[in-house]
Amino acid sequence: MVIRDRREAGFSLIELMISAALMGIVLVYLMQSFSAQQRTYVMVDQVTEAQQNLRAISDLVEREIRLAGFMVDEGGAVCGVDATNGADTLFVSDAAALDPATAVQPTLGARLSAGSVPASGSVTLTLGSGDTVVLDGQPAYDSINADGVNDSDFRVGGGVIVYDRNSPSRGAACGTVTSVPSTTSLRVNFLAWTLGGAAAGAQLVAVPAHVYQINGTAQLLRDGDLLSDDVEDLQVAYFYDNNANNSVADAGEGLGTTVATSYAASAADNSNLRELRLNFVVRTRGSDPTFTQGVFQTTENRTVVPAPTAQDSQTRRRVHTTTVRVRNVGNRGLLG
Repeated sequence: MVIRDRREAGFSLIELMISAALMGIVLVYLMQSFSAQQRTYVMVDQVTEAQQNLRAISDLVEREIRLAGFMVDEGGAVCGVDATNGADTLFVSDAAALDPATAVQPTLGARLSAGSVPASGSVTLTLGSGDTVVLDGQPAYDSINADGVNDSDFRVGGGVIVYDRNSPSRGAACGTVTSVPSTTSLRVNFLAWTLGGAAAGAQLVAVPAHVYQINGTAQLLRDGDLLSDDVEDLQVAYFYDNNANNSVADAGEGLGTTVATSYAASAADNSNLRELRLNFVVRTRGSDPTFTQGVFQTTENRTVVPAPTAQDSQTRRRVHTTTVRVRNVGNRGLLG
């Protein structure tokens, strides 16, 4: 009979249970650590994505603002809708639709016929004698008959800025093109439609424009096309050198910065416009359950915020502010 030493015996049930419990604790800790690292990675990735979107959006908008007013009168360079209870809408003249190799200064812009003036809502603009929706002889968009051949410099879904060439201090009106019925007419839904001051001797001119706006699902649109998701707000401030002292820091020269200084397109003289300041608010695609301090960010004169959703407090946001000088505008007089 062989008697074994107790030290050579296997584990007892109690020892196995203790080992299993300890291993379980370690596994739980490892899983929690892995889960936390995974959430951190996902949120860092989403924040990085949001910031990259901001840079891409900003680069595009800045480039087009710097070109605003190219080959058109100053009055047709910029227009917009300033909202305190929602996102702003920005129109900047479309430099790509005007070819300087073929354009002739007096014909830049489509002149409107007498009685064809901007008004609230959808309006048909009739062009004056001799003018067509092809402004420069090199049409950019197939807007008239969808036959695959470019026939217009006005794009359906794009913008239109209307101003008085003989009196640019009357401001501007702007809207989106809903159709191009013919080579001498445009159907436009005006968002800012009133030109200020008297209309005696007016020569109203329409120029194609890019329009930036945010729809109801936090999507930034450019000419009606999706530019970026998860953009909650766009606010624009306009800065004018009204007293010609090469400064925009004087009282009343910054519009859209407060409710008391809201911007109105019909009261703005673009010949004094010097800078635009844009504020984009973007959010991450997903929510972070460990983050509970998220709030809607207001900038400039935005005062009313959307009703919060269940996930808003768990959403991370970034605000990007950029100031752009409008290089083609600045007391240079009329082109024609």
